[in-house]
Amino acid sequence: MFRTTWFKLFLIVVMALTLAACGNKEEAANDNASDEVAQATATEPPTDTPEPPTDTPEPTDTPEPTDTPEPTETSTPTRTPSPTPTDTPEPTDTPTPTNTPAPTNTPRPTSPPVPTNTPTPEPQPTVEYITVYYRSNPSEVLGVFPVRPFDANALYNNMLNMRGSLYAMRNALDGTQSGDPNACATYIANYENIKNNGVFYDDVPGDWAEIDAIYFISFIFSLDRTRPAYLSCVNSGQVDNFNYGLALQTIDQTLGILNPAIDAAATKL
Repeated sequence: MFRTTWFKLFLIVVMALTLAACGNKEEAANDNASDEVAQATATEPPTDTPEPPTDTPEPTDTPEPTDTPEPTETSTPTRTPSPTPTDTPEPTDTPTPTNTPAPTNTPRPTSPPVPTNTPTPEPQPTVEYITVYYRSNPSEVLGVFPVRPFDANALYNNMLNMRGSLYAMRNALDGTQSGDPNACATYIANYENIKNNGVFYDDVPGDWAEIDAIYFISFIFSLDRTRPAYLSCVNSGQVDNFNYGLALQTIDQTLGILNPAIDAAATKL
């Protein structure tokens, strides 16, 4: 800005000096013209020649130049440290993308069924078993039978089942003696019915103890003493006279003690 101001002042001074020089030249020219005019007038009659203007404008005062401020010292630029090169890691191999399986159609969830009130089954009591042997041959097993908690109605029904089978066996004895196959089939079926339905009871009340004991004795006695006739029908389809008489006697003796026990049980139910 200071340099621009100084330069403007310098131009003004130069223009002023130029104007002054031009004024001096005009004056010298005017003097020469006057001499020439004088010489001309000596020979020719003078004419009124207008005088040229002699007023020269005075030069204007040129302002003195102002002190130009000295330039300030520019700080020496500092050296910028060169960037330290860093090792750029080499790119790793990008694994080839695998084929993504197309999404499968997921079935919409179904509403869960409303749970029904299912009664919880009562736990079954632990069943124990008893091994029964034949009276006539204690080393031979008659069978293994379950032992359940006492049930008066079940005991009563078991005695009724035994009595009905004994009557059917006695009615078929005559036919077995003559070798009737139907009679033997009836005898065999009722003998096995008594055996297969054998159930005994535990914790029998005192007023049922005698009835239960008669049922137990009748079960073993009837199956033991009527067994020879059973085996005769199975093996030969006919019962001999000895086994016929033994079976008939056993059935009558068993019914003789079983019927009163059945009547006594009926009065307690």
